[in-house]
Amino acid sequence: MLLATTEPHCLGDLLLRCHSHDLPARIRAVISNRESLRDLVERFDVPFHFVPHQGRSRQQHEAEVVEVAASYAPDYLVLAKYMRILTADFVRRYRGRMINIHHSFLPAFAGARPYAQAFARGVKTIGATAHFVTDGLDEGPIIAQATLPIDHTHSAADMALAGRDVEKVVLARALQLVLDGRVFVAGNRTVIFD
Repeated sequence: MLLATTEPHCLGDLLLRCHSHDLPARIRAVISNRESLRDLVERFDVPFHFVPHQGRSRQQHEAEVVEVAASYAPDYLVLAKYMRILTADFVRRYRGRMINIHHSFLPAFAGARPYAQAFARGVKTIGATAHFVTDGLDEGPIIAQATLPIDHTHSAADMALAGRDVEKVVLARALQLVLDGRVFVAGNRTVIFD
């Protein structure tokens, strides 16, 4: 099951990879707290569930997400740019079965707006990190990472555009590794079997 908010690149990439059998998975459904991705998801004949968060407590919103997810009994929840901080109770329910993509080369630039943070620091490399979700924001065991070289000519917007491509590749690679049973979690680290 995929969770998404408004950014389509990771969601669309996973839908296409599964549709074309490049990724050995079946996407049972997509849950989003925004309606904007419905059309994309339905093009692939995948059920789309809009679970709004406005006007609800975090616990109320997550309870509805859990209810929808339970009806599909997913093996994994993949946060394909799902831009909500999850409660400890939600994370515990899916411990070891939730994968997130972070638009930064963790542990640097955790949290929001990492490309703006990277631009402000004048970094020369940007990247993406796929990791298991834990209680700590962007602190879970890392599954896959990749980087891209940049220079002083790249604006924060240029970095974000280039970063979207690396995010798609890293998230798909991490999911492939997990589905192949090649990831072993040891504390807050992973061992990847090639």
